[in-house]
Amino acid sequence: MNNPHYLLKSVAFFFAISLLGFVIASERKDANEPLIYLNEERLLISKQRLSEGQEPYQDAYEKVLSIANEALEKPVDPVTNKTMLPASGDIHDYHTLGSYYWPDETKEDGLPWIYKDGQFNPISNGPETDWLRRKAMFDSLEVLTLAFYFSENAVYLEKAKDIVETWFINNDTKMNPNVDYGKAIPGKTGGTNFSIIDWTDIGKVATVAQLLKRTGLWQEIEASKMRLWFEEYYVWLTTSDFGKLEETRKNNHGTNYDYQAIGLMLYLGKKSDAIEKLNAVKTTRIAAQIEPDGSQPLELARTKSVNYSVNNLWALARITDLGRRHTPVNLLQFESQTGASIKTAISFLVPYILGENKWKWKQISGGGAENQLQNLAAPKINQMALLLGEKPPFDNVSVYEKLSAADVLTYAPY
Repeated sequence: MNNPHYLLKSVAFFFAISLLGFVIASERKDANEPLIYLNEERLLISKQRLSEGQEPYQDAYEKVLSIANEALEKPVDPVTNKTMLPASGDIHDYHTLGSYYWPDETKEDGLPWIYKDGQFNPISNGPETDWLRRKAMFDSLEVLTLAFYFSENAVYLEKAKDIVETWFINNDTKMNPNVDYGKAIPGKTGGTNFSIIDWTDIGKVATVAQLLKRTGLWQEIEASKMRLWFEEYYVWLTTSDFGKLEETRKNNHGTNYDYQAIGLMLYLGKKSDAIEKLNAVKTTRIAAQIEPDGSQPLELARTKSVNYSVNNLWALARITDLGRRHTPVNLLQFESQTGASIKTAISFLVPYILGENKWKWKQISGGGAENQLQNLAAPKINQMALLLGEKPPFDNVSVYEKLSAADVLTYAPY
């Protein structure tokens, strides 16, 4: 496959120059717009209950502050800190190895590496690549954002600002706006389209950018540089060979791609494109991926069938949330001609979680299917319901206790 990286650099330069005036003007008008990725109705419920001294929220708040205080002390770890160069030779390119690829034991040099579904290769977790530093960056931004939102202490947003500027603005340390060199397979390819899913939570960066504008902690020039990075990344995501290929994936990869693309469309003011994409989800994801009984065959076929069934459904729920809050499109009301819908997909999982049906598909991690149904599926389905304004099907304390402190403050479950 031809790599579009170098062509896109020249295109992006022209694109950036032409957009600069528009971007600076747009920063002036959208400083107080609602957050794209976080549902502030839920956040404000948590804030009210926290002010009332409700114990679950107090506990969650204290845990979030504790983790955020740790994040304050950590040095920023950008892509330029990795010790393994990507195939491009550019340290600014995001670089990881295929998560489920391993050296071929039948070959002396192990090349090319071979695929083992669901078996994560721990070499990806080292300082050589960007897998962990990217994850740590997202985790830090989430907890710092919540710590700032609920405490109103600017020290947390200042740290988030430092992280974002180091990763995406500072010329010496910033990441190039592409993931051409993620999920590389030694002996086979320098990168694959499957790395795009690593950036599903890129909205955490956008949320910090929105809060920095809202509070005035960013000058127009800083906000404009961040927005231009997003514009260039969006061009790569929607026009590169890898981006276009990932969009065609039929399973959770395609759904998470849609969530990423739709969120960026809304953040960048491309509302008509977002509406068009949301309407396409009805056929390309819901009708195509969900059976009339609510099962998701392509996810059930995986070796971590519970995880991937939940992952795909969570992506659909988040897409639905974006549509409901920012456009007239409500995917929760959509039902295909065969009866497939997001609601039927949720209902499919419920009797397995309650123990009324026995899970018959593979689940090689998390202690097996029964454990993952209780520890992952049940709390995640409750999160989906809360996000979408529905009544959680497992409305009890034991399930909510499995939510992280960040999730408690974000979704207001109690």
